[in-house]
Amino acid sequence: MSNETHIWGRPDLSYRPSTLGTGVLVLALACAWLGLYSISILGSFWRLRNPDAPAPELTTGDQVADLVALTLQFAVGVVAVLSVSLLRRRVLTSVLPGRSGSAADAAIAWCAAIAASSACALMLDRLGLARFDLSVPAVVESPTLAVVAAVSAGLREEPLLAALPVLLLVGRLPIGWIMILAGAMRGSLYLYFGGGGFVWAALWGAAAVWVYYKYRRLWVLVVVHGFVMNIQALDRIIDLDSAAMVLQWGNVLVLFGALALWIVPRALDTLHLGEEKAESSQSTPVVADTAAELPFLPPDETRPNSETGSL
Repeated sequence: MSNETHIWGRPDLSYRPSTLGTGVLVLALACAWLGLYSISILGSFWRLRNPDAPAPELTTGDQVADLVALTLQFAVGVVAVLSVSLLRRRVLTSVLPGRSGSAADAAIAWCAAIAASSACALMLDRLGLARFDLSVPAVVESPTLAVVAAVSAGLREEPLLAALPVLLLVGRLPIGWIMILAGAMRGSLYLYFGGGGFVWAALWGAAAVWVYYKYRRLWVLVVVHGFVMNIQALDRIIDLDSAAMVLQWGNVLVLFGALALWIVPRALDTLHLGEEKAESSQSTPVVADTAAELPFLPPDETRPNSETGSL
């Protein structure tokens, strides 16, 4: 069980990993990420430098190739997660906290983080500090394949970018640093939205690491990523003029509804705790020190006599 819940502290101080070994693992993980997501990263940097470029046109062959890459990334992620879980099974029992909460708790927490990240990115864009533009959807030959790729996005990202860094590095690094590392990598995949897109994805990417660390339900991250974040993709196959608007508002309501569900109970708990402290301080009797009230008497003379009850 974890002995330390602070995100900047190592959970088990009795476990002393090698600094060199930790550095090698971090470097290997970063190189694996760069290799597996190289096409997405290059495309993001190109779009960042050319924000006004026309939307890409994808043939059916291109879409099939993308789904093949998705399958490869998912397979590598699953194999890596299972392998690390097996190799570190003894260490993980001492450095990982016990799994807590329900699947609904995990989903609400991550949706709340996505909503807060979106609000932050939009604010940066409005202030002119970092551009956050939703890119023009690609022109595709097969809308069905486009939808499949969109709702399956969690399969290509969550095992590798949320679960793997936790299982590989927890105990070696504070969870806070793992969140920053994985968040930075996630942000680089979304630079095609602009600098604000990096901030946006880095924030909810870091939150995904924390949600997995606390709740340990990878499938929740996969489902939320595919069917909440990318629900707008269904517009490609729904033959209704208002589908895009309905799906967009559905996405907003789910995310910001989750944010309200996450914030309100905690705010009420904080308020209730403050009231309890105030009531406790008011109800505590103040016992005056007789010696302080009668400084002209010697201390021994101010103590009551147990037999007579007199001073």
